Amino acid sequence: MFLKELQIDTGDNHPIKADLRWEEGKGKPLIIICHGFLGYKRWGFFPYVSEKLAESGFHVLTISFSMNGVDEETGAISEIETFARNTISREISDLRRVIEYALEGNLPIEIDKKIGLMGHSRGSAVAIVVASMIREVASLVTWATPSKFDRYTERRKKRWKEEGVLIFKDKRATGPLKLNYSYYEDIDSNRDSFDIIKAVSRLKIPHLMIHGTQDRAVTLKEVGELLKIKRTGHVEFVELKGCSHSFCTIHPMKSPSRCLQEAIKLTVSFFQKTLAIKAKEV
Repeated sequence: MFLKELQIDTGDNHPIKADLRWEEGKGKPLIIICHGFLGYKRWGFFPYVSEKLAESGFHVLTISFSMNGVDEETGAISEIETFARNTISREISDLRRVIEYALEGNLPIEIDKKIGLMGHSRGSAVAIVVASMIREVASLVTWATPSKFDRYTERRKKRWKEEGVLIFKDKRATGPLKLNYSYYEDIDSNRDSFDIIKAVSRLKIPHLMIHGTQDRAVTLKEVGELLKIKRTGHVEFVELKGCSHSFCTIHPMKSPSRCLQEAIKLTVSFFQKTLAIKAKEV
């Protein structure tokens, strides 16, 4: 298997960093993988998932959103101010830029023009919105899929506005993390274009949603809101019993969990079926 790290220009000093994995053979479909909140391209299960997809007949591009604030060498969230200034608009723009970059022929390999998107958690929501906009996206898989970007109580939003920042902790951060109030303002001023439920209703492509029954961050009730929506494209939904939001994976990952293995098998099979390539054993 080949692995190449890429930097994709965004027009400022925050490039999108990506890991491209592929095996021998050209003209294969490209799968683009998006991480969620606090994630990056080498968090936990992403390298393993990427390898399994590449072994199964795809070219795989796993991205780090440009303003995630992560030191790619250590995995620490060390660029606190960059992290604070991130927005949903930025992540949508990043993913659109990655797709454009690939379709323009800038990758060091030849790809099929059919693109699959995969996302986890907030990355799932970003992938849904972008998939509803770009016709070259031919298949979509989302794990632990939220139904809304605005996940904050009125009390928290009031305090956030008053203080200008939302402060919290994470063990991977080099200090207290914060989100500027501009993060919420971006959501609030783009409610129609960021409406995940409306984006789902516009999907004309096959979509697989995988969700753990023990997901405490995004509940089954929430993903159920997405399943109720009428859409043109085919949709499949799989509940994985006893599986958490991260599919029972921690960072760094020592070995793949049962939940992760099941999610990968479903994902590979779905992409092989919907992107019309010959199945390989996972």
